[in-house]
Amino acid sequence: MSKPHILIVGAFPPSHSTVVGGIVTCCRLLLETNFPERFDITPIDTTQISNPPPGLMVRAWLAFWRFQRYLWHLRRQRPSAVLLFAASGLSIVEKGIMAWCARLVGVPALIFPRGDVEHRQGLTRLVHHWALRGADKVLCQGPTWQRFAVSEVGFALPDAPVLPNWTARPVLLAAGRTRRYEVSEVVRLVFIGWLERTKGVLELLTACARLKDLCAFELTLVGRGQLEPEARDFVSSHGLQDRVHFAGWLKDDEVDSILETSDALVLPSWAEGMPNAVIEAMAAGLPVVVTAVGNIPDFVTNNAEALLIHPRDVEALTEALQRVLTDPALRERMGRAGHSLAATVFSPESASDELAHEVEDSMAKARRLREAHGAMSRFFVRPGADR
Repeated sequence: MSKPHILIVGAFPPSHSTVVGGIVTCCRLLLETNFPERFDITPIDTTQISNPPPGLMVRAWLAFWRFQRYLWHLRRQRPSAVLLFAASGLSIVEKGIMAWCARLVGVPALIFPRGDVEHRQGLTRLVHHWALRGADKVLCQGPTWQRFAVSEVGFALPDAPVLPNWTARPVLLAAGRTRRYEVSEVVRLVFIGWLERTKGVLELLTACARLKDLCAFELTLVGRGQLEPEARDFVSSHGLQDRVHFAGWLKDDEVDSILETSDALVLPSWAEGMPNAVIEAMAAGLPVVVTAVGNIPDFVTNNAEALLIHPRDVEALTEALQRVLTDPALRERMGRAGHSLAATVFSPESASDELAHEVEDSMAKARRLREAHGAMSRFFVRPGADR
């Protein structure tokens, strides 16, 4: 018996690519689970060609050709379902258009949006409403996204299931299980993400400047971004050259090595969805200092797996870092709790089974609707209606 054919629009860069991101990790890990054993998969790569992304005109041109390739597969192959990974901003609009096209030809579409939902207001929020309504299901990173999909967009609760990120990679979970929480003279902090203002990089460096004469620590910044020159100037002007190190973007095995040898992760972003860096750090057994934004507080409890702080609050960030730097027992307690959470909630294999169930459920609903009303009827059925 042949397997159902699934068209996946996501991040599938070539092996030699240096482009990184949360969707890249999720898509790659999905193909390493039993998901390909259950479905015949055609991937369409939507990865940006560079970090940072190219200009708007280049991105628009690339999006046009991606859309043409998508339509060709949709018309010629008539997949059983379409799975659309969407980043923030225009990516949701692009994937929403793809979902509406799938609806038009009677193919169920599932959108997995990333990033935060709280800061989308006005016209942007309305456009995202329209884009998401083209899908049969919205796969939600956490309850925050689910509340948005149900209460604002109008999806029925079963069509907005919570499906947490599955980025607790086996190699990191293994490292977390065997981690030894030894007291060290210098506590090693790590930040992983874009070096941008909205990632709280300047707040982090300010906190480091305040703590440099009080605590023994080193901070490694993994990532690049437009704020890097200003961040380097800050480090130089505040005498942090021996404390703060810029690592740039690293390969997965290099990130794994840093996580295994670090003592805590800090991510003071202004907005997030459910960041892979937090999940990977917890999988490796690291305590986490992170802002209570997006889906983070839906999964992570303050003083249990992490210390949660408000965004842009340098005082709170400084206090939380000082606690982590000076209390090895706290680091061990939070690290072990975080590892347990990552292994239970964010493992790839369990997510693969849940995702397969949602895809098969969408296929079954679309089949029943076609049998009852014909293929075109799906185009006129609102998300959340009894299908």
